[in-house]
Amino acid sequence: MTHAIDATDTATRLAEVGDDAADHEKVTDLVSAIEEYVTDGSSIAFGGMGGRDPEAAAREIVRQGTTGLTVLDDARTTLFDIMVGAGCVDEYVGSWVGTSLISQGHNVRSAVENDVPHHLEMRDVSNFGSSLMFLAGAMDLPFVPTRSMLDTDIPTHNDDLAVIEDPLGSGDPLVLVPPARPDVAIIHVQRCDPMGNAQILGNVVNDHLKARAAEHTIVTCEELVPTEEIRRRPELTRIPFYTVDAVVEVPFGSHPWHCYGKYYADLPFYREYGLRSRDREEFLEWLDEWICPHEEYLEKVGADRLATLEHMEQTINGADSAGETDE
Repeated sequence: MTHAIDATDTATRLAEVGDDAADHEKVTDLVSAIEEYVTDGSSIAFGGMGGRDPEAAAREIVRQGTTGLTVLDDARTTLFDIMVGAGCVDEYVGSWVGTSLISQGHNVRSAVENDVPHHLEMRDVSNFGSSLMFLAGAMDLPFVPTRSMLDTDIPTHNDDLAVIEDPLGSGDPLVLVPPARPDVAIIHVQRCDPMGNAQILGNVVNDHLKARAAEHTIVTCEELVPTEEIRRRPELTRIPFYTVDAVVEVPFGSHPWHCYGKYYADLPFYREYGLRSRDREEFLEWLDEWICPHEEYLEKVGADRLATLEHMEQTINGADSAGETDE
């Protein structure tokens, strides 16, 4: 079943989910959440990886014209390339960027190599190293040691990393990974209650660590549900309410990416993005066409196309709700 496109009627939704929201109200709309927590010069970590990416939140950041951002992340795809092309991002710390199997991250490459629209500073870590920097942030540690990256030149080009000799006597070299402590983490999940108890089906990636490492966390969710529903499957609650500052119901908030159990990836959509982002003028036309309020964006995509993606997910993965599906 296709979700209702109008996701802004929070008063109606709160009435539906019950009284648990009354004492711990965190439900807001996407525009307000981004305005409050993502300001010029902020550092951000986005949740998901190759699925559950908070694409709607990133488009809203672009729509609000926020600039000077630092993105701290593990691996990031279309949403990052869009933000870089729109001039929102000054620096990236992470392991990988691109648009997955479909295309390179053309805007990222243009920013690094040609300063278009302006220079993008890159500081590399390995995929495992990026997980460790969020682990260190979540545990409030000054660093986490690892053997990852020892046989690469990554420590040479990332001044934040340090290579030391094992202080406990083995003599082995170790890389010290410093903590990532973003100003805000934005995590998209399948469902969440009004207090911020967020449940994730499928790959959690580093989202539970990002929420704990960040100063503030925005959870966008496919479905706002009563706390009683969350309590029926407590093992799916990956992000607890005390790490969350804002909850926003955003149906199809990961489109064009996949959201496990909800809808399949819209491959033709981001193939088109990959083609149009190769040329600067065509990318700017893409921005004019697709950077708009989320409800308008979904109307442009079309209800039939969204329903097809839901049907594909049910057919391919055979899951349609956290309440009925095991991990």
